[in-house]
Amino acid sequence: MFFLRKSPPPVIPEGFDLDSRPKVGILVETTIPPVSRANLRMYWLAKALIAEKRVMVNMVSPSKDLSSRRSYFVEWIWMNQFPGWAKHLYSSWRLPVRIWHFLASIISLAILEVWYRRSYGRGFAALHAWNPLAGLAAVIAGKLIRRPVFVDFTDFYSDIARTDMPFLSKPLVWLENYVLRQARYVFVVSRQLKEHLVRVHGLPQAKIHIVADGTDSQTFRPDVPTAGVREKLGIPAEAPVLVFHGDIKHDDGVDILLEALAKVAAVRPDVRLLVLGGGSPYFDEVCRPLIARLGLADNVVLPGWIPHAAVPAVLCACDIGAMTLRATLNHDHYLSFKLFEYWGCGKPVVVTRLKAIGEVARDGENALVAKSGDVDAFAQAFLRLIEDRGLAARLGHAGRELVVREFDWREIMKKEAAVYTGDILDSRSAG
Repeated sequence: MFFLRKSPPPVIPEGFDLDSRPKVGILVETTIPPVSRANLRMYWLAKALIAEKRVMVNMVSPSKDLSSRRSYFVEWIWMNQFPGWAKHLYSSWRLPVRIWHFLASIISLAILEVWYRRSYGRGFAALHAWNPLAGLAAVIAGKLIRRPVFVDFTDFYSDIARTDMPFLSKPLVWLENYVLRQARYVFVVSRQLKEHLVRVHGLPQAKIHIVADGTDSQTFRPDVPTAGVREKLGIPAEAPVLVFHGDIKHDDGVDILLEALAKVAAVRPDVRLLVLGGGSPYFDEVCRPLIARLGLADNVVLPGWIPHAAVPAVLCACDIGAMTLRATLNHDHYLSFKLFEYWGCGKPVVVTRLKAIGEVARDGENALVAKSGDVDAFAQAFLRLIEDRGLAARLGHAGRELVVREFDWREIMKKEAAVYTGDILDSRSAG
């Protein structure tokens, strides 16, 4: 166990029976706490498995750096850290860091399996991962320990890489296909994505389960205190504020958003755009120069990344959620955390007309919708919401009601946990 922790074993919570509980291994990119976008979906799956199936969940993750490596219980999830460099996950070193994490996670799962079998007579019942690289690690580890592997396939990473890292696009196509074929079950976020995997990739329908993305409606809610938020960000109290948050890649269309902002600012010079995130080559090489060229330096606020726990207060201090996404293979089939987080906070959303998102974001009902790349249409939608506060409130309220009713993680992940039937959780027959 030296590979997994350098401190003594953590104290097992009272009432937690390691001997009798079925065990599920979940691979995540970053440690918990804090809960972040990189581990959010798997965190809520872990909570559902513990609550619904009474299993023991091992979350296998990299340490922030070598000196911080440890293992510990949090919310009855056993976090097992292998020696990693998670603090560099989104830096210029991201590729070698991810390769090392890929290899180290396989070793960690194999070590845990051996330890469980020797100490408790049976090992993991199943392994679970989200995204293709973690999925490949889980598939390889699953073959080594002869256990089924489940994969959450929520994005086409090969399509994302087409513009951001084109040299990886073709290898990622192979990787995705391999992981999809090898996984026992695949969880997708939309009907469109399931149909695509059946039609194009030849996966059997029974292998694919639709489990949407969502948000925590108790954390992302309209009444989060916002005192001091605008002042800290340097935003005037009465200024209308658009917000974009999350990863910033070419396909996210922040350049389109900036072009639309320039048109909005011509009518409302007091408008502000708050961009949470950044740091990608696209953002630094395309968006920052565009801000200068369009004369938007006074209209755009760039605090960079902030902790996920701080996001609700910031969203509540803004007025309109912006999602000027480009229509791509990936965007037409996926859902988005940010959509449900905006709605959870009761904010109206302006979003691109897309296939999967279009089934939940309906023009004039809970959002305003514009054609991909249509700068004028986006600008008009933003101005409409700025000027018509009644409409903005109505759309935001409808979005909030939809999230509470259908897209709260607590209910969503019960569907995914339900796939873990008794025959799967009996690790003695789960080959």
